[in-house]
Amino acid sequence: MRELVVDAFWELSGWDGRFAATVRKLFTAPGALTRDFLEGRRVRYLSPLRLYLLASLVYFLVAAAAPVRTNAGSVEFSGISIGATTAKTSSAPQRVASNMKETVASQQALAGPQRDSALKDIAKAPAVMRPFLRRVVLDPAGFRRGLTETMPRVLFALLPVFAAIVAMFYRRRKYPEHLYFSIHLHSFIFLALTLSVLTRFLPAAAIGSTIRLGVALWIIVYATLAFRRTYGGSLGATIAKEIGIGFVYFWAGVAALLVTIYWVALFA
Repeated sequence: MRELVVDAFWELSGWDGRFAATVRKLFTAPGALTRDFLEGRRVRYLSPLRLYLLASLVYFLVAAAAPVRTNAGSVEFSGISIGATTAKTSSAPQRVASNMKETVASQQALAGPQRDSALKDIAKAPAVMRPFLRRVVLDPAGFRRGLTETMPRVLFALLPVFAAIVAMFYRRRKYPEHLYFSIHLHSFIFLALTLSVLTRFLPAAAIGSTIRLGVALWIIVYATLAFRRTYGGSLGATIAKEIGIGFVYFWAGVAALLVTIYWVALFA
């Protein structure tokens, strides 16, 4: 076992310290890692794909192991937050939301009269939502497992989509350059979000909320600096383009998330 662990460490890190050099550059100099790759200085660093796969692996392992957190208005698991209500469950949508929150938090399917009542309420929901609602209420553990297994593939598929969106705003660069930038930026976001997910292990919710807010601000500032260092331009122009890129990518991500949830509900 010791030999396997040592082999895995050297395979991931590189005998010449490429892992440490890559992560240090990624965190301390936003956009510099992409610039180095575009200018041919690559030997000292991990390849972009290996860095991304390692960062995403760390994030999803931590997210899968993190405890389920139930807040006043939502329940969070595997890095996904599902809204719910704690108001009086007098209407069918409120009862469905309450049942979803209960099953996701407990990972136990409803049974008996509560199950029959939930299915009657779900039957009144829009047809497009019924498969997802039934799966969450009747098989929350399976739904969580399917979502955890599918999301890494979906996020990987979104890398070239993000690069294409960036290319729409920075048209004087070749597409592979945008792809390098996309991979490095998402690698940083995964590692930063890992710190955010780790706060769910803390007993004090207030401290965790403060850290998560700090991580969110850190990602925003980091992305702005990375765009400027990689593509140049004034701060105002960079922020304007960043807002446009974020807006388009947000809706692309929402569409991908909805398709993923529906796919998991039906097939996973």
